[in-house]
Amino acid sequence: MSATVAVFVLWIHPALAECDDRPGNGVDWSGCDKKIIMLVGANLNGANLSQVNFTSTDLRRANLATATLDRANLTHTSLRGAKLAGTSMFKAYGYRTDLSDADLSSANMSFIELYRADISSSKLSNADLSRAVMPRANFRKADLSGADLSKADVIRAVFDGADMTSANLSFAMVARASFNGAALGESDWSNAYLYRTNLIGADLSGVNGLIQNQIMQSCGDASTILPQGIVAPERWPCDE
Repeated sequence: MSATVAVFVLWIHPALAECDDRPGNGVDWSGCDKKIIMLVGANLNGANLSQVNFTSTDLRRANLATATLDRANLTHTSLRGAKLAGTSMFKAYGYRTDLSDADLSSANMSFIELYRADISSSKLSNADLSRAVMPRANFRKADLSGADLSKADVIRAVFDGADMTSANLSFAMVARASFNGAALGESDWSNAYLYRTNLIGADLSGVNGLIQNQIMQSCGDASTILPQGIVAPERWPCDE
C-alpha cells in the first residue's frame, strides 16, 4: 500500500531538478549559476537552461538541441561546434560568445543580444533572428538561408561568403556591414539601412525590395552587381 501511495505522489509531484544535477536529457537548470565550468560534449538535449549564467563556460560540441536558453548569460561562452538546432535563445545575451561551426538551424534567436559574437561557418538556416542585436558579429561563411533578420541590428557585422539565400533583411540595420561574396538570391532588403554598407564583390541582382536611395548610401565598386533598374552612383560614398 505504501509503495502504491509513493508511486502516486511521485506521479502528481514529479521530482524537480536542482542546480547540482548532472547533465542529461531534459535536465532543469533554470536560473542556475553554471559559469566557468567544463561541459565539453555534454548532453543537454531538451534541457531547461533559461536564465542560466554560462559565463566563460566551455560547451564545445555539446548537444543542446531543442533546449531552452531564454535570457541565458552567454558572455565568453564557447559553443563552438555545438548542436543547437531548434533551440530557443529568446533574449539571451553575452559578449564575445563563440558559436562558430554550431548548428543553429531553426533556432529562435529573436531579441538576442550578442556583442562581437563569432558565428562563422555556423548553420542558421530558417533561424529566427528578428530584432536581434548583434553588432560586429562574425557571420563569415555561415548558412543563413531562409533566416529572418528583420529589424535586426547587425551594424559592422561581417557576412562575407555567407549563404543568405531567401533571408529576410527587411528593416535591418546593416550599416557598415560587409557582404563580400555572399549568396543573396531572393533575399528581402526592403527598408534595410545601408549606410556605408560594404557591397564590394556582392551580387545583388536577385535581391528583392532594394531601391536606389539605399544604394546611394552604400559602398561598392565595379564588382558590385546591382538589380535591374538600379544604377551605381557616379561616385560611391566610400570613395570620398
